[in-house]
Amino acid sequence: MRLHAGICGSFPRPQALRKAFDDLSEGKISDGEFKNVLRECILEVARLQEKAGMTILTSGLLSWHDLFRPFTMELDGLEAGRLIRFFDNNFYYRCPTIIGRILWRRPVTVDEVQEVRRNTRELVKAIIPGPYTFLKLSENRFYASEDQLLDDLIEALRAEVNSLRGSADLIQVDEPSLVDPELGRSERLKGIEVVNEFLSKLGMPENEVIIATYFNLDPERYAMLLDLRAGLHVDLRSTPAEADLALKEHGFDGQILSLGVIDSRSIYPEDPREIVYRVRAYLDSISPHVLIFSTSSWLDYIPYNEAVRRLDALGRVLAEAEVRFL
Repeated sequence: MRLHAGICGSFPRPQALRKAFDDLSEGKISDGEFKNVLRECILEVARLQEKAGMTILTSGLLSWHDLFRPFTMELDGLEAGRLIRFFDNNFYYRCPTIIGRILWRRPVTVDEVQEVRRNTRELVKAIIPGPYTFLKLSENRFYASEDQLLDDLIEALRAEVNSLRGSADLIQVDEPSLVDPELGRSERLKGIEVVNEFLSKLGMPENEVIIATYFNLDPERYAMLLDLRAGLHVDLRSTPAEADLALKEHGFDGQILSLGVIDSRSIYPEDPREIVYRVRAYLDSISPHVLIFSTSSWLDYIPYNEAVRRLDALGRVLAEAEVRFL
């Protein structure tokens, strides 16, 4: 079993980038000047990850306002709609509003991923929204048929993943709706079918794709996730007792398992030794080829300095696990 560490997705924006966003909106800097600041901040966050001991890096998604916005702005047929609360968080997203046929025209996330790729020897992970969560959290004003909507959405996301080949070592597909407690079992089963259809269209090996769920996990939902034909990321911190039971009851024997062991929505100190002790108790039940230690979800729920501390804690978890597990 190979061990890795890397954050689930985003990282809080450095102060310089927050100022650049304000300056851009006020016309104080040009788009080119803004892109220069963004590039430097992506490299800053990549260096922070490396320094903390991450072996899988992301761009930090620093230009993303929410999970959907880059795609809402770049794909044909979509526009940013009303603000809606993102699950049970003090965090809001612009609802993707479908006003025409969804079409992919150009790469959406490749530039930021390539920026990291050029500046690290570590593995690089790209993130995209998953088709089922995109469907459930959007508003359809165009398609008469949900099946046609899904066909076009899946094709657009497939094209984006195809554009990332050669730049990203791993593709993470975010699907928190698969464990949404407000959805019934039949809806979640439909979600598994949708994601597996997407995976079949990608045609990628299971060890190159991770389906990421977060915020809610229990044995019933987890058992359904095991039917996914890809790697898996699960949040162990939002519902810790239920998540603990899920892993011990159902185990894992796929290629990649990413465990959200660092709480991304809390600023309380983490004890890496205690975390490794808890994970070690799962080793009788799980046997992935690759085990990734990660944050429970995206890190932009907490301030920048606290996120840096989370990175350091995650690096110490990996170092401790390499001693205890190998």
